[in-house]
Amino acid sequence: MGINYRFQEGKVIVIHKFLGYTKDDKGELVIVPEEAEIVRRILKEFLEGKSPYKIAAGLEKDGKITGSGGSRWYDSTVIGILKNEKYKGDALLQKTYTVDFLTKKRVDNNGHTAQYYVEDSHPAIISKEEFAAVQAEFKRRSSMRGYSKTGKSAYTSEYAFSGKLFCQTCGSRFRRSAWGSGKNKKHVWICINHQ
Repeated sequence: MGINYRFQEGKVIVIHKFLGYTKDDKGELVIVPEEAEIVRRILKEFLEGKSPYKIAAGLEKDGKITGSGGSRWYDSTVIGILKNEKYKGDALLQKTYTVDFLTKKRVDNNGHTAQYYVEDSHPAIISKEEFAAVQAEFKRRSSMRGYSKTGKSAYTSEYAFSGKLFCQTCGSRFRRSAWGSGKNKKHVWICINHQ
């Protein structure tokens, strides 16, 4: 109840550390400059057309550390960063909630308890306009779900033919794939449903 009351008052309580921020001695979020650069890089590369998978691979190759201190990057981690409103200085409180106080088990809040949105609750790493551009790009890419009747490959790639070749049999888009190995390896374009 005390936590809910603080949320209603607009007081942001951040339990977990996340990339780009740390807490000062008062528990307030402050920007970590080196980590903020990684966040900005992720945003820039996504808006330039790279997929979350390619961004994650590049960060891992360059030895960048994740928010949890690991060296392994996943596309889901990149997507989480791109969709996190905290990077524009806002906070959605109670995205998750505790269902069992003994085990401290938390689950996603899908309308079971109130959520609170606090604007300008802490310093922003990216502008609200940049954040909006990223969300618009997600929407644009997801509108391309015609990519496949099965819903595979919602994200575009940087290849010239991505999203431009279609199967004459089922109407799904083609995907670039590697066939063979070693010296016999070739890149071909194939229907995503056939593959």
